[in-house]
Amino acid sequence: MKKIIVVDGFSSGKFVAMTLYKMGCELIHIASRCDLDSYYYAGFDETIYRQQRINKHIDDTIEFARQLGADAVIAGAESGVLLADRLNHELGLCYRNAFVTSSARRNKYEMINTLANAGLSAARQIDTADWEDASAWLDVHATWPVVLKPLESAGSDGVFICQDKQSAYHAFLAILGTANKLSLVNESVLLQEFLDGTEYVVNFVSLDGEPLVTEIVRYHKRRLPSGSVIYDIDELLDCTSPEYQPLVDYTKQAALVLGIKNGPSHAEVMMTSGGPVLVEIAARTDGILHPDVAAVTTGFGQLVAFAQSLADPDRFRQTLKKESYRLNAHSFNVCLINQAAGVFSAKHFERELQRLPSYKKSVYYVNEGDNIKVTKNVFSQPGTVYLVHKSKEQLWQDYTSIRKMESDGFYLLP
Repeated sequence: MKKIIVVDGFSSGKFVAMTLYKMGCELIHIASRCDLDSYYYAGFDETIYRQQRINKHIDDTIEFARQLGADAVIAGAESGVLLADRLNHELGLCYRNAFVTSSARRNKYEMINTLANAGLSAARQIDTADWEDASAWLDVHATWPVVLKPLESAGSDGVFICQDKQSAYHAFLAILGTANKLSLVNESVLLQEFLDGTEYVVNFVSLDGEPLVTEIVRYHKRRLPSGSVIYDIDELLDCTSPEYQPLVDYTKQAALVLGIKNGPSHAEVMMTSGGPVLVEIAARTDGILHPDVAAVTTGFGQLVAFAQSLADPDRFRQTLKKESYRLNAHSFNVCLINQAAGVFSAKHFERELQRLPSYKKSVYYVNEGDNIKVTKNVFSQPGTVYLVHKSKEQLWQDYTSIRKMESDGFYLLP
């Protein structure tokens, strides 16, 4: 029986932990800090863990992990990546990533600089806590729009696309000094060149430096009047898509430069007129994934692949030898965008969703009876609807129906 420490087993990491548990692994949970946002604890199942601990003093946590004699330490969510890296380094475990680039896998300024220094295509940028420095960079850059974001965050948390200096100034103030969803205070602001093109997700699971491509996804996003970015659709693509190979080739290089050798990686890559350019990459699983959806689309998926690489590495190596995944069915992950404040109630909405030919499941990030506000950022999106069908045309029809339901307030009490 393999003994595995899971740091922050939240988000899609909870499915990885459950899969490992079903594979017969002994699990120990460590929370990276005591003040994690309650958002991450939604759906957390403590019963699958033999022990639980909160990291309060790093030396004590290292000693605790050493005494356990764990076979592996993994991060279940973005918030756990740095601690998992540190524990792997201190324990000298085999299934780990390069410690020297640990910070660059979390700090977005270091991340992009590391790629640029390695000769890979990368966005121009500046990291500063001084608006005068930011303003001077904007004057020299002299191209709009620009992107402002925290140095360390998850998803589109705190990301603004700004069309002029005034909106950039307001975004700068909105980010600087505030706490993000990782419970980290934004002590500076990252300003980056806006990458014009279509954005994709490239998901890998690696073992000993060899990556398995588990998903390529085309993002459909919306930019709100505030400049904040929210998710609209995640569209899963087949390996025959023309974007597939250039995205995979570039992301393999980026992962290698950033020292991702074992475990999952979740990259966001912009396909520009000049080719792929990294937006960011994380050494964790894609947070929107669900294994039951993957089972009917690709038949495998990043979450199960990650668990297999840990619990049954020989079998995973055989999987690496197979051809790239093919779609058994198309899928859209439709991210809800609430258009009016009110009291959340999913009952009527669920009844109508189940009439849609492509409806697979829905997941809500709010509770029945909660007061919800108009969606202003990714963390105020109330849920995701998963659509799966052989026909992509059917997905688009059902997507249109969902947006019509939203505009009619189907998940708000009258």
